[in-house]
Amino acid sequence: MDQHAALTESLAHPLGSAPTARGEYARLWRESRFDRMECLNARFEQHAYAPHTHETYVIGVITAGTELYRYRGVLHSAVAGDVVVLNPDELHDGRPAGEGFAYRIFYPPVALLEQTLADALGRPARPSFTDTILKDPELFRVIQALHRGLEEPGGDALRLETDALRAFAATALRHGDLTARPRPAGSEPLAVRRARDYLDSHLDAVVELADLAEAVGLSRFHLLRVFRAAVGTTPHGYLTDRRVHRAKEMLGGPLPLAEIAAACGFCDQAHLNRVFKARVGVAPGQYRRGSNPVQDGRSAAA
Repeated sequence: MDQHAALTESLAHPLGSAPTARGEYARLWRESRFDRMECLNARFEQHAYAPHTHETYVIGVITAGTELYRYRGVLHSAVAGDVVVLNPDELHDGRPAGEGFAYRIFYPPVALLEQTLADALGRPARPSFTDTILKDPELFRVIQALHRGLEEPGGDALRLETDALRAFAATALRHGDLTARPRPAGSEPLAVRRARDYLDSHLDAVVELADLAEAVGLSRFHLLRVFRAAVGTTPHGYLTDRRVHRAKEMLGGPLPLAEIAAACGFCDQAHLNRVFKARVGVAPGQYRRGSNPVQDGRSAAA
């Protein structure tokens, strides 16, 4: 049995067309054949995501209910049948509306989409998406089928790789801007760049706003204003987000959760658990295992 088969076998659970029983569940795994792309299948009735970013794209489908999320300063409502896409490093949150929502999400690394488009176009390209909610029933079916196929044990490798290439290429070619260029690194004001560098180098330490302001040569008030304007969140929000990213990296290693919490600047393991789940959707231990046990055993995947 190969590594992928062993992993997906450990995630096996009856699949249905939509969740029918009450209760939240979330199942996360990584696909080594696709640059360790994270995949999430979840239903949330109460869980609300704190504002956060991903270093990857976000591409997925809403399979039941309605999700509300703020993205680029606008509140969006994604309903069953919608395809949702987010660009890398864009601040957003998420919460259920009404009785909740279920979705299947891919987090493809930037390099994966760039390689997909290089294969499709014969030239390098990096898509940027202006619209975050896509009304594209055919693309919805393709993405949902790929996600289900990857979750099922024993999937045919050639078919899955073919389906993934088609799904991600179709998303980018139909709905992406292939002429856009990402903002060059370091294009924000110098003080903001210095503040980000300071925060990145103090992930494991207590950071005082006065110390940060002094380090970049601004008043505390002015720093908060220009930082939010350039980054989209406060220095505290940015620092917390970076700490969670660091924790995700460290969860690939052998350190105990308590040591990871300390190394990433969290007060203790409970603090890490609370902040991590608010941004990732699963707890650190569940993220490390690559899946989240179904919390309501009667629920079926969407």
